Amino acid sequence: MLRLIALEARLLARERFAWVLLLFLALSCALAVANGRVLMDQQLDGRAIAAQGDAKARERVEGAFAPDFDRALAIVVPYWVRTQAVSPAPPLADFSAGRAAIEPHATTVTLRSRVDTLFERTAVDNPEAAARGSLDLGFVAVVLMPLALIGLGYGLFAADRESGAARLLLAQGGTPTRVLLARSVPRLLLVLGPLAMAAVVLLATGPQIDERGTAAGWWLLVAVALAAFWWAVILFVNALRIGAETAALTLVSVWAMLTLVLPAAVTATAQLAYPPPSRFAQIATARAAEMSSTTAYENDHPDLASESFAGRLASVRKSLSIARTVDRAVEPIARRFDAQLAGQQGIVRALAWLSPPMIAADAMTATAGTDVGRSLAFRRAAVDYMGQTKAALGGFIDRGAIMTRPEYAALPAFDWRPEPVRPVAQLLALFALALLVGAVALHRFRRVSV
Repeated sequence: MLRLIALEARLLARERFAWVLLLFLALSCALAVANGRVLMDQQLDGRAIAAQGDAKARERVEGAFAPDFDRALAIVVPYWVRTQAVSPAPPLADFSAGRAAIEPHATTVTLRSRVDTLFERTAVDNPEAAARGSLDLGFVAVVLMPLALIGLGYGLFAADRESGAARLLLAQGGTPTRVLLARSVPRLLLVLGPLAMAAVVLLATGPQIDERGTAAGWWLLVAVALAAFWWAVILFVNALRIGAETAALTLVSVWAMLTLVLPAAVTATAQLAYPPPSRFAQIATARAAEMSSTTAYENDHPDLASESFAGRLASVRKSLSIARTVDRAVEPIARRFDAQLAGQQGIVRALAWLSPPMIAADAMTATAGTDVGRSLAFRRAAVDYMGQTKAALGGFIDRGAIMTRPEYAALPAFDWRPEPVRPVAQLLALFALALLVGAVALHRFRRVSV
């Protein structure tokens, strides 16, 4: 059997199309590696900048604890507190970009922060580039790799049967199963080789992040499982009594349906079933609540303009009261947003099982830490942290107390650590589909007649 595989490998090496395809995959993987390294550097730099901003904000607050600091101004110090909610760097953002280039990975929390404006700044610098998307290893594995397999395998047996060479081939190679296995191994290695080499390069040159090596192992297993599924489909189509051109058209149609059409249909279904509330309604509600609360507070407190301790205390209490009124006004809309987004994600997760490429893509981004689920979890954690911070800082103003250094040090800190994802269910599903389709294909090949 090994001699037969070696013979097929030598024959494949003589084909010019195989070398062209290998060059195409190598260039695609090289571009994916370059894009991945740039994205990972951006992720790390963004988190470093957030840490620097946090340090500068702490320096300003620390200056308020000096013995000669103006006591009348000290009551305003809670409004000076600025702290960062920063998500941990995703372990494989350079493998599968997912939403890493779009979603914010850090946000500033202050006493003035609101749930509707906490993430108003996204990570997108160039909207046109975001619309075009970027080529990463996930794109190579989910979109380009199946096309390469189809190019190598659409005539795996159909072309020989069509030309009449299948009889001679079976006489020399034995059963169709032996012939197909010998032809499959070098073709799968040709396609998976550049992907594996690109992953090794990224691991060797990338940053040291916890769980990075383990996550890369799971990521590669998903890519292998997806390749196995597509090769099983290719074998099944070759087992049909159709010509090579018909087989190629059939395989490309199946690829387009599973990779392009079904994901778009799933996304559209989720958005139609759970449309989020209007952002304009949220903005209008917040603005109306702010204006109403401001007018009411000024009517009740006509003596706000004062540089004394009492005057400044009244002023910051006014700001805090207005902010709390706005929070209460926009909270129902924010809850509806969360509920609608959760509903959308539920539909997407349920319908993704209809498309093996979607299963693989979701598993890859989840393993990489760049999926929608991790982004939403970070947003929820940041909102909870904002509530804790505002409650702690607002307590000083409610009591009319001046914050001390120990009390400042005791303020809550953002410490969110997501659990690493292990796509066991997706892997089992992909391998099960590959085994099922492959078993049906081999059963048909055993009964083939040339």
